[in-house]
Amino acid sequence: MRQKSCEHGIRSGSDILDQDGPRRRVYFLSGFDPRGASFYYRMFGEQVRQLKHWSGRCLKTSHRRGQKQDHLISSWQVQEDLALRLDFCFLHWDDIARAHWPKNPLVLLRDGISIYSWYVFAGGYLKMRRLSEQVALCGLYPVLYVGTTLLVLLIACSFLGILSYLQLLPASLLLLLQLVVVLSGCVLAWRLANHLGVVWLFRSIRFTHRLGQARDGDLRRRVAELAQRIGELEASDPAAEVLLVGHSSGSFVMAMLAAELRRQGVDRQLAGRLQLLSLGQNLANLAVHGKARAFHDDLALIAEEPRLPWLDITSRDDYLCFAAVDPYLSCGVARQGPEAYPELRLIPLAQRQGLSRLVDLLSHQFDLHFEYLRTAEPGRSGGFDLIEQLLAP
Repeated sequence: MRQKSCEHGIRSGSDILDQDGPRRRVYFLSGFDPRGASFYYRMFGEQVRQLKHWSGRCLKTSHRRGQKQDHLISSWQVQEDLALRLDFCFLHWDDIARAHWPKNPLVLLRDGISIYSWYVFAGGYLKMRRLSEQVALCGLYPVLYVGTTLLVLLIACSFLGILSYLQLLPASLLLLLQLVVVLSGCVLAWRLANHLGVVWLFRSIRFTHRLGQARDGDLRRRVAELAQRIGELEASDPAAEVLLVGHSSGSFVMAMLAAELRRQGVDRQLAGRLQLLSLGQNLANLAVHGKARAFHDDLALIAEEPRLPWLDITSRDDYLCFAAVDPYLSCGVARQGPEAYPELRLIPLAQRQGLSRLVDLLSHQFDLHFEYLRTAEPGRSGGFDLIEQLLAP
């Protein structure tokens, strides 16, 4: 599509910030991701350029204001034809993710023993399976990978033992060869696990499990700080429309934050302007834990009247989310009123990437999980396009 000239609409980030008038402000919570605001700024900017290309609209993304100005929020803006369309605020908890991001594989193996003892032998898998078979199977992915690796190494060492018996190799040489195979096999398996997303997935499982055991003090302190900061920002520079968005594991941080906004009275300050949006949520991953009582209290609090409008977007193509699973029914938390809450909406994600075969769907799961944050070509959005909706008039 031919694009009109945008030269008259290009201004610096400071010019955009200084503009008066109504605006839409988004407070975004990423999933369990150590990459931080810089990664999401680049991805968001690319999606704005894609929307600009497809629609012919004159859109411009400002420079990012980083943590030097505000350690809790990094922000950037989008303008169109001299008008500020969107103020995007990335809420930082990525430093907490990095603090819970062990790099030593032995630490992960040690923690995996206790986590999968609960998951396999103490009912964790069955709880997940009742809510989503796909998520339950994804939860087994890391332990199945480790088991397969050990089986392959065992077969390789046994094969060397047979060769040693047939060739009459000295026992010391056999032991040395087996040691080389085990060490090199472990190194290759670790690299492949990183490439396939197995390590990333287990780190996320580990973090959520720790939260479920009521070991969430650092995250809750951050949520309280974020709620206070949002209140201060909206008091000094109020937006006409405010959207709190959580993606993946950021969905349960979003629920914590929404409850904290209510505790601090910020929700009354934002009455009629604040809405919640969860994308590819895995709320039940935390909610199913019996010790996650503080999180259950958060869910109960935000379900009280007057409720904040809450739209939950998931997809059955996304095996890393609880597609159309009611977070309240998942943990037995009561809510007021007969109306369903949140509003659950399913969208087809696979068609955005042209995935029609099961093997393609399985091999693209991690990339597909980020598809909620991307714009789509006209006719392929499946009824929801985050970037287009954020930049709608």
